[in-house]
Amino acid sequence: MEATAASAPDVASTEAGVQVFRAPFEPSNLRPRKVGEPVKEYSLPRNLDYEILKDPQMAMENKPGYFVVFQDALEHGLRLPLPPFAVTVLRYYQIHPSILQAQSWRFIISFLVRCLKSGVTVTMGLFKEFHTLSSSPSKRGFYFKSRAGQKKLLAENTKTVKSWGGKYFMVKNLIGFTPCSWCDTLDTVRLNQRMVLTGDEKADLGRLSTLAPEEVGYVVFEDCLRRVGLSMSQGRRVRLELEEEIPMGVRRERGLDAWDEPASSTTIQ
Repeated sequence: MEATAASAPDVASTEAGVQVFRAPFEPSNLRPRKVGEPVKEYSLPRNLDYEILKDPQMAMENKPGYFVVFQDALEHGLRLPLPPFAVTVLRYYQIHPSILQAQSWRFIISFLVRCLKSGVTVTMGLFKEFHTLSSSPSKRGFYFKSRAGQKKLLAENTKTVKSWGGKYFMVKNLIGFTPCSWCDTLDTVRLNQRMVLTGDEKADLGRLSTLAPEEVGYVVFEDCLRRVGLSMSQGRRVRLELEEEIPMGVRRERGLDAWDEPASSTTIQ
């Protein structure tokens, strides 16, 4: 059965005085023999363990190495292993992967692509200049959108993906990644506050602001992801130091193997 917003059960109940979260989607309708198709199509590593979950409750767990992959998220630019900046975004906002709506990956990956192509250091401060996080009152999950009043990096906003929670599978050995604890409430007002930018970030913001918006579908197109090292197509991928936490982002320069940790921003109080 395909999961929809209308059919999603309550996400929490109380049993013996203890709050228990319930999976807000049905068991995956992706057949086990079909998992190999997205693995091949999106050049996912073959050394990862992929599994179709019989119990959707497992998709909400926060065990080391666990990462739930929605097929629609792959169509919106998600690739494995996760780029360090994508891990940073999930940790900063304390979002469990199962609660991030699939189309939001276009904003994360497109921002990363545009920064890499422009030689700009990727930081949370810059990401927040262009994006805000919202919750959907009528549907499960959170999603990113362009910040109101800020010049857009993408020529068009992403379209809502209906019933995106129907097809998903679990990766159980994504080295260096542990999902945040599952939670369906976040303080988006606080999280969406801009950060005090460093001098370098202000210069990079000016550089990004001069870019002409690009069509979102092109930015996350497989060839584009491959050129900046975010896809394993043809055996090429940026060296991703997932074992080492990178708190604010990464810079790519001097070729595909050069990644530097940038200076951090400070949140505006």
